[in-house]
Amino acid sequence: MPEHTAVSIEPATSTAFPVTPEQLYDLLDPKNAEAYAELGGIDGMLEKLRVDKEKGLVTSDSGAKFSANHETAEGGGLRQRKRADSKGSAKASDTAHGTPDAVDPTDAKDRRSAFGANTLPEPVSKTLIAFMIDALKDKTLIALCIAAGVEIAFGVYEKVSRADNLGIIDGFAIVLAVLIVVLVASLNDFRKQAQFRKLNEFSKSLSGIKVLRNGEKIQIPTKALLVGDIVLLDTGDVLPADGVLLQGFSVETDESSLTGEPVNLRKDLKKDPFLLSGTKIVSGTGKMLVIGVGMNSLNGRTMLALEVEPEQTPLQAKLNKLADQIAKFGIAAAAFMIIVLMIAYFSTTKGQQSSSKIIKAVINVFITAITVVVVAIPEGLPLAVTLALAHATGKMLTDNNLVRNLSACETMGNATTICSDKTGTLTVNKMTVTAGSIAGIAFERDDVPDKLKARFGESGRVALLELMCLGVNINSTASENKNKEGDVVFNGSKTEIAILNLTTGLGYPYAPHRENTTVIDVQPFSSERKRMSTVVEVPHNQELETQLQIQGPQVTEGKRFWVHVKGASEIILRSCDKYVTESGVVKPLDDATRKGFEQLIESYAKQALRTIGAAFKAISHSGVANPDKAEEGVRQDDEHGLTLYAIFGIQDPVRAEVPAAVRQCQDAGIRVRMVTGDNLVTARAIATECNIYTEGGVVMEGPQFRKLSESEMDAMLPHLQVLARSSPLDKQILVRALKRLGETVAVTGDGTNDAPALKGSDVGFSMGITGTEVAKEASDIVILDDNFASIVKAVLWGRAVYDAVRKFLQFQLTVNVSAVVVTVVTSVHTTIASGEHVPSSALTAVQLLWVNLIMDTLAALALATDDPTPDLLKRKPSRRNENIVNFHMARMIVGQAIYQIIMCLLVYFLAETWFPNPYSGEVDDTTGELPDGTTPPGWNSETGQPFLTSTLVFNTFVLCQVFNEVNARSITNETNIFKGILKNRIFLVIMIATIIFQALIVQFGSTVFKTEGGLTGVQWVVCIVIGFGSIPLGLAIRLFPDWRKVRDEDADPRASNKEEYELGAVQAEEAAARSHDVLVHKGSKTDNGVDRWTQAIRATQMQIRVVNAFQAPPGGSPRTRPSSYHRPIRQMHRQDTARSAELWQRARIVPQTIGVVNAFRGGRRRNDGVMSLQMMDSSSAHHHYTRPESRASTRTQDSHHHH
Repeated sequence: MPEHTAVSIEPATSTAFPVTPEQLYDLLDPKNAEAYAELGGIDGMLEKLRVDKEKGLVTSDSGAKFSANHETAEGGGLRQRKRADSKGSAKASDTAHGTPDAVDPTDAKDRRSAFGANTLPEPVSKTLIAFMIDALKDKTLIALCIAAGVEIAFGVYEKVSRADNLGIIDGFAIVLAVLIVVLVASLNDFRKQAQFRKLNEFSKSLSGIKVLRNGEKIQIPTKALLVGDIVLLDTGDVLPADGVLLQGFSVETDESSLTGEPVNLRKDLKKDPFLLSGTKIVSGTGKMLVIGVGMNSLNGRTMLALEVEPEQTPLQAKLNKLADQIAKFGIAAAAFMIIVLMIAYFSTTKGQQSSSKIIKAVINVFITAITVVVVAIPEGLPLAVTLALAHATGKMLTDNNLVRNLSACETMGNATTICSDKTGTLTVNKMTVTAGSIAGIAFERDDVPDKLKARFGESGRVALLELMCLGVNINSTASENKNKEGDVVFNGSKTEIAILNLTTGLGYPYAPHRENTTVIDVQPFSSERKRMSTVVEVPHNQELETQLQIQGPQVTEGKRFWVHVKGASEIILRSCDKYVTESGVVKPLDDATRKGFEQLIESYAKQALRTIGAAFKAISHSGVANPDKAEEGVRQDDEHGLTLYAIFGIQDPVRAEVPAAVRQCQDAGIRVRMVTGDNLVTARAIATECNIYTEGGVVMEGPQFRKLSESEMDAMLPHLQVLARSSPLDKQILVRALKRLGETVAVTGDGTNDAPALKGSDVGFSMGITGTEVAKEASDIVILDDNFASIVKAVLWGRAVYDAVRKFLQFQLTVNVSAVVVTVVTSVHTTIASGEHVPSSALTAVQLLWVNLIMDTLAALALATDDPTPDLLKRKPSRRNENIVNFHMARMIVGQAIYQIIMCLLVYFLAETWFPNPYSGEVDDTTGELPDGTTPPGWNSETGQPFLTSTLVFNTFVLCQVFNEVNARSITNETNIFKGILKNRIFLVIMIATIIFQALIVQFGSTVFKTEGGLTGVQWVVCIVIGFGSIPLGLAIRLFPDWRKVRDEDADPRASNKEEYELGAVQAEEAAARSHDVLVHKGSKTDNGVDRWTQAIRATQMQIRVVNAFQAPPGGSPRTRPSSYHRPIRQMHRQDTARSAELWQRARIVPQTIGVVNAFRGGRRRNDGVMSLQMMDSSSAHHHYTRPESRASTRTQDSHHHH
């Protein structure tokens, strides 16, 4: 490393620095060595930032000077004494921790003003009140609050006018219900926030960094770091700011959290001096000049990219839409009721009553109408959603999913695509030897270590194995140390760590070999040499050399010098003329054997394995070579005459659970896409191993992907499976494009580079162990065990939440519809039939309060606590534009509501016939009194009926709901509604508790609930029999034939994604046609074959292609297709004549026309297409349509026959 002259810097007196934060940031993103050189390199940076290279920033205090004893990055051999020096330097480093905290530099204010402070904006921690306010923004809760206000107002009127002290209870009960919902939701969110804070807890104020100030090596809090500080780097440090290398020895960084690549990068002063915040120093020591802190660092800019507006989740959108529809239904029912009651009242009384009675009657009409609106609104729905989410998130925590955002849980259940990062998500982010050949013995990942070790033991070649392990253990710079948590971890090159883990597994850890072996010389790895060489001195082992059948040079004083070489396999193989055979003998490397090794290396490369070769050679001297001789053309000892003994295939292996988890996602109708920075070959190989890439899928590179137009991207996305060489921007573009197509997108990632896409997705998953703080903050769900399979559990629970909400809706809407109709009909009847002609419902307001608020709340809890079943993963995800109430639910709601309405009205009108009241014939219809002026016992003067009638209706209605609650456990055609019911103790307890409370209300709640006198045993039996009728009715409805022509395709999880289905059809068509020139989409099939609609479309498609073939303008040539996507829609660059322009315009209109017809045909998303038209030139069309084996040719000929 060239030395730099010390720059004497006086304390800054001006805030003006010759560089801006933007200029410095432009050096880093992307890395720009040319711009860095134009600014003067490290010398220019020191001068522009006013930094003394030897002293660092100048502070007001000056103390004892500290001279750093760091080695510089230099070429040539690394002597053993240098290792000792670095160990001594590390010890000196440890003693520096005792130094006092730093004093701010004299120009700290100017530096913070110009470049900012090293602090990132803390995510805003919401208070409980803030969470409650957010919860109150729900439309249904707003409607309930309005209804509560109206009820309280009318309750006050009732208390004043009628001295009814219970009238105000209804309004306050609704307020209580709203308060319960808000508290449950907000407390859950508040608790999850606290859990997340605990997860991310680390003492930022205590985390320190070693810097040079006033020549002293001191430790300061990371937040006190300034642009211009000189940071002292040690192996294992995580960089708290951006900087450039000032000086260093063998500095390598792990930038996988930013790039997604598990490759260590060697830093130097010119080509790549850039050190990025959030990355880790994996080897070497040195000094860094800080050039970016806080919001002006790479980490800070990434945090800024996370500021996006929150979007409605699919369930929220559907519930809001449903709430609007219910509100319209309630208002329409209330308006209808007002009109009918007013007409009934005035036509009956003919205006002959006093004005006070008329006013009272009109007010009662409006009170009843308000009651209808309140009944129509599903008060328990918000609580059902909240309880389902709270139950699921609690259970998901035991499955290692920390849900930060409650709504993400239900959204994940209907995710249609997952865009997954590779490194650390699909793979373990740990380079591992997964295949190889040692001394002619080939092995796979499963053979390590036991089977491989046993093979060497059986053949009596333990000494040979030890020699080979010693070679790679000594010829390595990786080592172990303790991290901040006290765990022993490897530091250094990930490739070397992989090999050291292998030797440790074989029983030969590196530490004893390094401690007991004399290292004479080391030639470090360099990008030019692509190998590392080490000379060691070991006792002469004549027995081993005899076994190997090698004739080494003369032994000196019982010692043998060996040179061990490790590096790029093709380079090592080129330097070898001998190899170790499977029998443990060294033989000459002939051409056939050399070709075999070359084929082995090539096969590893095709599997995306990084290959490393290892060789040794016995030498007679203690040095590798003199580097100066290389210039004279003299070959060095590690460049020729080597004996090859091992080839290692290394990769970041796929997590064991990933292939099965991906397959489960695909079975659930979820398309998994891999987004990685790897090259095409590696990305395809990893994706294939993960079951992500399938034959016919598309693998595309990021730079090519981002250049596509919107229409080209939309045409290609359904087929895209792997996006290679992608940047964070590409991932964001991909997420936005998929959402534009109506997909519900989940994104997984662990690095800082994944944060923008995590934030912009519908659901973001981050890794709890390997994930960066930025990634976790951007995510909705944190996977605590970094297990991709946990995503499947999240999908399972998400679908369970969605189903719980739908189960409750099926139950609640049945209650609402039947209650509204019963209320309207009985109110109209009492208006006409009662003596006072005042509307009065058979179900009183307090009774409806019990049904709507208390019983429905318990039902919400009961239906929300069913555990998910594996069957949930065998169906398609719900589309965004799909109604939350599906066909089976609607059929059940209508059927059960009709049954309940009929039975309740039968009870209402026939109760006196079944159970006659002895006073019925004596009561005056107008006054409701007996001839002696007294009110008969059990008689309701307001309705002109016995209390028994309304009690029977109320009890029958409630018991219908109780049994229908069991029926609501299934929202499909599943006939076994009792499946798993005994496992759900909460459901059973609530069912029993509801029946007990109902019995107490009926028998002892006469004053409040107007159930005076209770019911007899026979009457209870009648109510129970009618209520139980809901069970066989539900079975009959489920067994009733499905009359729909276009089904929801519940049985096929892939059917929801039309493009996915078309892709499979395309592949079959192309295989039959043996051509990739034309993309033909099949229409959907019914059980009886291809429907007429599809046949018509195909015929039209073929005719248009024939027209295109013969009418394409002269000179038209197809646009060059992207290499990585072999089936884009063809377009033409042509010079149109008037006639051809007209023909091409007609051809373009046809797909739009078909799309419009499809939209009205139903069941299709706005982006679904039945077919894609191919604009061909005449030569392409002629080639396709004239081939005898072409299906298109056959269909065209048939068409001509018809004509």
